[in-house]
Amino acid sequence: MSHPDPSQPPGLAVSAVQEEKWFRGGLILAGFGLGILLWTIVCTVPGFNWNPARLAPSFALARGLPIYALRDSGLQLGWFYGPVFPLWYLPVSFIDQPTLAHMLAALWNAFTYLAPVALVLRVAGVASGRWLAGYGLLAALLLLAHPIAFRNFYYVHVDVVCLLWGLLACAALHRGVRTGRPAWLHLAAASLALAVWSKQIAFMLYPALLVWMWREAPRPMFGRMVLWCVVHGAAISALFLAWFGAEEILFNVWLFHSRNSWEGGWIMLLQQAGILLASTLPWLPVALAAGWLLRGKSPALPAGAASLVRLLLWAAAWQAPLGLMAPLKTGGGLNSFHSLHYAFVAGMILLACALQQTACATRGRLVAASGLILIGLMLGSAFRSVVSVGAVWTPHRGQEHLLQLAREQPGRMYFPGNPLVTIIAERRIQPLDYALYCLWCARLEVPAEAVRAAVPEKPIILYQEPAQGHFALRYFPRSQEQAAEPVHP
Repeated sequence: MSHPDPSQPPGLAVSAVQEEKWFRGGLILAGFGLGILLWTIVCTVPGFNWNPARLAPSFALARGLPIYALRDSGLQLGWFYGPVFPLWYLPVSFIDQPTLAHMLAALWNAFTYLAPVALVLRVAGVASGRWLAGYGLLAALLLLAHPIAFRNFYYVHVDVVCLLWGLLACAALHRGVRTGRPAWLHLAAASLALAVWSKQIAFMLYPALLVWMWREAPRPMFGRMVLWCVVHGAAISALFLAWFGAEEILFNVWLFHSRNSWEGGWIMLLQQAGILLASTLPWLPVALAAGWLLRGKSPALPAGAASLVRLLLWAAAWQAPLGLMAPLKTGGGLNSFHSLHYAFVAGMILLACALQQTACATRGRLVAASGLILIGLMLGSAFRSVVSVGAVWTPHRGQEHLLQLAREQPGRMYFPGNPLVTIIAERRIQPLDYALYCLWCARLEVPAEAVRAAVPEKPIILYQEPAQGHFALRYFPRSQEQAAEPVHP
């Protein structure tokens, strides 16, 4: 039989027990809801038409095929980013079963998205052990509840990998400044280079992190960081240019984007900003609850946490202009607004500090009850987002049907929206419809004879509906009149 601790007042002991029950209840509710949502993600990812095209470079790389092509080649996968993403998903790309490969990619994608958030919370010193698990679950639910951020779970694309290396660079740099150990600066510099070679927009992390360091680190350390950024950036760039071909990479990663056409002006920019603000409303109850619990007081941040928050906000501020401009380019969207994620992680640090500051014996039950209500609200918003994208509850097997068609008629089929099928079935690359369209918009159109040479003679052209577009049909006209005008997506 256990006895109460005589050194602790009875009220505090009872409150601590109740708080423990509330905490466990919140973890169970959040974990159960997140498990259901994760299952829908794993089942739905194989059915989203963008995902096979985005994973195609990884599958091509696993089979020794080129992932970059010049203008005069028909082997266009449309990979206009660095090679970090194809390399990151290489482990799931050796599988010839597309449904299983996509399901594993969905799990790997979710881990890539959430693990850096937990890492930054740990580095900030605001959570460890079960509290880190609790805040990690809350962060996952908040991201799933956001109408823009939740799409990173369903669309396996380069943004999540870019955010991984960007947040790792922030955490490593903060750790290096705090401890004075050079190894952390090396890790930060290498991570910055990998973030840029994931997606070009991450280049703005260089001035963001260096400005923060100039303000908060000793001058000798700042000079060493500049040196390591140059050294690691040059070494990683040289490796990728030598491995994948300097001309091919520069054509796809730099020339294409420099000539990519604009689709909107100031009005569209304001519209995108309005969409972004409206999409962030599901997070408003959490912010209001934290403010109410603090009653106007600033959260007490652990040593170093405030500095890390400033670092994340610098990263968000410097990337904001390019992130807002991305939707104005052909093929761009608000998924490139990475500032949202850096600001979100900074907010998670502040939220964790606010909850811990108010979780005292007299108000622990109130904090726990508020947490359960917020978890319920976030779950409801997340499930609403899931329904909006047409999520399914059993694995989507449409990729298998296409693969079966390709194997039954080898050398006959052309899937303009899904080059992954031909890569698996025949170990060859066929031009992606959207890649041809984007190159045409950038005044870098691929010659028609090169497109036809990359597909079978008199091909059976099959689009998986709803298709992104039907631009590739202009290269296979029924008459010369049809070839005159492009078919827009």
